[in-house]
Amino acid sequence: MTAVVRASRLSVMTCALMLAVCVTVGLGSPAQASASTSAYCNNQTLSNYGACVGGARSLYQTYGWGDEHSVCVWYRTGGWGSSGNRCSSGPEVGVYSASTFETTWEPGINVNASGSSVVHGVALTH
Repeated sequence: MTAVVRASRLSVMTCALMLAVCVTVGLGSPAQASASTSAYCNNQTLSNYGACVGGARSLYQTYGWGDEHSVCVWYRTGGWGSSGNRCSSGPEVGVYSASTFETTWEPGINVNASGSSVVHGVALTH
């Protein structure tokens, strides 16, 4: 009978320990979302509708502005073509591209007028 009692106590203690672990894990703080930014084509001088493409990175949106002219910002997966195109309304006015699911994209920015402008691009990532 003593062996049965010990086995029963051991089973109860094991169950209690497992329950405590589950409760501790369940009550832990939720994962915090982390957002960051990285510059691309920053302080680049582009002319006559010229474009600049940054290196591929995991992003969900692009942002940018031009010092002398309006700009358009976008992203692409490589090669030709772009997505999420949005253009600012004038010089020194920032613009966000359309949002996308986070994956590896190349951020891009171009001058939206004839003449040169210093451009500033920022990629938004998680």
